[in-house]
Amino acid sequence: MVICAYNTYMVTKGPLGSVKVNLDEKDRAILRLIVRDPRMQVADIAREVGVQRDTVVYRVKRMEKRGLITKYHTILEPLALGLNVFMMVLVKLNPATKSELEAFLAKLQAHKNVTHVSRLVGKYDYLLQIAAEDIVAFDSVLDDVKAVQVGLINDIEIANVIDGLKTDDFSGLI
Repeated sequence: MVICAYNTYMVTKGPLGSVKVNLDEKDRAILRLIVRDPRMQVADIAREVGVQRDTVVYRVKRMEKRGLITKYHTILEPLALGLNVFMMVLVKLNPATKSELEAFLAKLQAHKNVTHVSRLVGKYDYLLQIAAEDIVAFDSVLDDVKAVQVGLINDIEIANVIDGLKTDDFSGLI
């Protein structure tokens, strides 16, 4: 099972919010190769795309600088690490000050078992993905989440992930 690993985006954060990065076909070809194999040698990418090695280096650095490529990382198999419980936790908050909210989010992001935090629109404010060794460990993590800012959480909804059917890296959209 692969749990959410997004590392290539088609937008970058600018002073006015998200800004689309314009890509030509060579940029898209380079991205498709990098997504398929992030360890691919620059010379091999250049050969497949039909450009000079320096062109590939320049274009990749430009896409990194613009925020299109945000990072390169290894995706681990959670079950091999003994993480057998995966829960999606929807969190609805009570009204909070900006500093309370920032402190809450910083603590969630720092918690080793909270593997994903997304801000939502709708009934719930945040979606957390939590990985744990077993249900007892998950319960302990949930207690940690509830204790981050006492009184801030209004409601929690929990869904047990039994199988990860698709995790997309957006490469099909390139």
